[in-house]
Amino acid sequence: MLLALDIGNSNIVIGASSNGEWKHQWRIQTDTDKTADEYAVLFNSLFSEFDLTFNRFKQIIISSVVPQLTQTISEVFEKKSHTKALILNGEVETGLKIKRLNRKSVGADLIADAVGAYALFQDDCIVVDFGTATTLMAVRRPGELVGGSICAGLKVTIDALVGKTAQLSQIPMEPPKQVIGGSTMEAMQSGLVLGHLCMIEGLIDRMQKQMGGSAKVIATGGLSEKIAAHTDYFDVIDPMLTLDGLRLIMERQQKQ
Repeated sequence: MLLALDIGNSNIVIGASSNGEWKHQWRIQTDTDKTADEYAVLFNSLFSEFDLTFNRFKQIIISSVVPQLTQTISEVFEKKSHTKALILNGEVETGLKIKRLNRKSVGADLIADAVGAYALFQDDCIVVDFGTATTLMAVRRPGELVGGSICAGLKVTIDALVGKTAQLSQIPMEPPKQVIGGSTMEAMQSGLVLGHLCMIEGLIDRMQKQMGGSAKVIATGGLSEKIAAHTDYFDVIDPMLTLDGLRLIMERQQKQ
């Protein structure tokens, strides 16, 4: 059984796969203060709900943008499952070309997203990942990650504004019924949620133009289903894209 972990700034997404199919998945909060022993207890608790043990995982792959947790969590699985985890980075052979970017600075999650998206479309595509940051990455035929755009995520933007504005309460992450808000709350939803969507749509338009106008667009990330459902710019909405990319990368490694 394969275990894939995507360690993000806000959440750690975990998936257990067998025969190319996701059997179980979990989402937990990222906590850099937790020790390896604490994470071991947490993972064991999650797995035991489905009668799984660490030893069931013969293949483990980790994508991480939190360096202080990468080693901690990889050590947990090496100790408990006796399997050394593959840590995804720009130097790992993924089948995806990275020529124009600095391999050492490309986020592992973005690489996994790009691998998953290109495997799906086999053509020019744009991946929009709604996470702590909202990222848009472009992949060109015959499978090259050429670059993209990184924006502040919607939740980060909302939290920053609420934190700086004493009279505002927490703003729901959903658009109002009309763009002209009839209350302060609706006006904030219009500006933040619809404004975020307009930014994404504008960036997609510009990236499409630069890529020749025919690139497919896919949305992923923790907020993808909630936000992307309010626009028709996406051909596919797939919250599992990052894990799918990790699974495909591990399959490629096993064939080498």
